[in-house]
Amino acid sequence: MVGHGCSSFHELIAGQEPSRCLVVAELGVNHNGSASRAMRLVDEARRAGADAVKLQLFVPGELCSRRHRADELRMLESLRLGEQDHLTIVEHARSAGLSVFATVFDEPSLAQALRLGLPLLKLGSGEVTHAPLLAAAARTGLPIVLSTGASELHEVRCAVRTLRQSGAARLTLLHCVSAYPPPDNELNLRAITVLGDEFPDCLVGFSDHSLGSDAAAAAVALGACMIEKHLTLHCGDDGPDHAASADPAAFAELVRSVRRVERMLGTEVKRRMPCEPVIGRSAVAARFLPEGHVLRPEDLAFRRPGRGVRPCDVRQLLGRRLARAIQDDELIEATDLREAESAAGPPSAPPGSAAR
Repeated sequence: MVGHGCSSFHELIAGQEPSRCLVVAELGVNHNGSASRAMRLVDEARRAGADAVKLQLFVPGELCSRRHRADELRMLESLRLGEQDHLTIVEHARSAGLSVFATVFDEPSLAQALRLGLPLLKLGSGEVTHAPLLAAAARTGLPIVLSTGASELHEVRCAVRTLRQSGAARLTLLHCVSAYPPPDNELNLRAITVLGDEFPDCLVGFSDHSLGSDAAAAAVALGACMIEKHLTLHCGDDGPDHAASADPAAFAELVRSVRRVERMLGTEVKRRMPCEPVIGRSAVAARFLPEGHVLRPEDLAFRRPGRGVRPCDVRQLLGRRLARAIQDDELIEATDLREAESAAGPPSAPPGSAAR
């Protein structure tokens, strides 16, 4: 099953830092209960440049209390797809060259994910404190992605501990703000680096519920190796997630932004880049200097261009005799010095002559 999809997906499920950010189109329930609509979303995800698509598997009665969340329960019943529908969507995604995995909300859905042969499990933010489901997912031995919306750091620590103790060896944590959409000033993107520092043995990404592509691009700059974003055919459609989702054009723009930031990030080596000219200043003669003159600080000025002896290297010039005359404002090169000869002061007076 893992033969499908991009290299970044395979690297992530192997527990390795992806060579480029894994961009996931979250289908969620934006299919509105229609398998054909879900497959249209898959096609749009591929055209937009997504690496993977993600489904949601749930049993409404396992997720919501009939007594206390009856309205939500009815809504989820209308949005649920059958197992055969999910199998058709999985096969369609794989034939399109996309990786596919799913969020599981309960143990029956976890069993369904295994029957579908999905190579990666996602657990939503609402499961951070759901220790029984965390442990059951970990016992499958599959790699796990855990969203951390609406959670405190100590709750994430407890969830990670439960997952590790139950056998989860490959774990990715997603920073998330569980609002649809969250205001810009509450995105708290610096939490991405906090998760990376706190859990160095986990990969870290971002589940993006914001509008636009700026937050995703900023998350990649902060080190996110996975971006997840809801995809919809039309943001104005009826349903719980459409308004805070990206339509195909917006999703394609998000992919372009992420890839551009990746190109901008480069390596961690500080060096002069191929596009940069040699800049700075070089030593030039502050006035006419005759052949044989011993160079002193007052003989030198530092001006552009920077292709000669740099100011920081001027010690290689001081105290050396000139092999030729140097004109005012002319560059002084190492080749202008007499070989293997230096002097601490001015030339000595000839023997028997009086110093003037």
